[in-house]
Amino acid sequence: MNYLDGVEIIRKYTAGSSVEPVLDFIQLVPHDEEGFSNALDEIGSINKYPDTLVGLLSYMSFILGQKSKVNELYESALDRYEVLTQMTTKRKPNDEEAKIKRTLTDFILKIEKVFEIQDLTDESLVKELNRFVSEANLYGITENEIKTMKISSKTVALVESHLDKHRENYYQYKKFRSIMIRLIRIADYIIAEAKRMV
Repeated sequence: MNYLDGVEIIRKYTAGSSVEPVLDFIQLVPHDEEGFSNALDEIGSINKYPDTLVGLLSYMSFILGQKSKVNELYESALDRYEVLTQMTTKRKPNDEEAKIKRTLTDFILKIEKVFEIQDLTDESLVKELNRFVSEANLYGITENEIKTMKISSKTVALVESHLDKHRENYYQYKKFRSIMIRLIRIADYIIAEAKRMV
């Protein structure tokens, strides 16, 4: 993992430009999924987030990973909804089909709302990371120095509310994962039944 290249990507970010290159780098930052999952309750109770640059990037990488998992289920749910819609274009959906379509729609919209919150939060965090990297004057810094670099107390204070939102999103993603897996399974069963009846 080349953190120097990543820091350069963060430094080059400008307000109004896309945050995607920065997020693409952050997603590659290694993170301990089990460790973060176990620690989140404790982090929330003491309001203590990573205070190193790499620790902060690792935390963000963990949250982006959770979003990615839910996004796969979200895409699968959209596919099932589309199949059900196509199957019922020339006939009235039965009760089961109508109910699963309504439920899928409900959760698709709920997930989109959380994605929207995360997108805004990610953008705010990237702006703060850019400000920190720009003000820290990292010219000539080594890879090892980057790995141990503490973020300023000012930056910690500025990012805390955004990290709180990420934490809330994590719990939403956790809830959505189990629900969406179940809904997709039910939708698959209903679709299979409908195909058998044709």
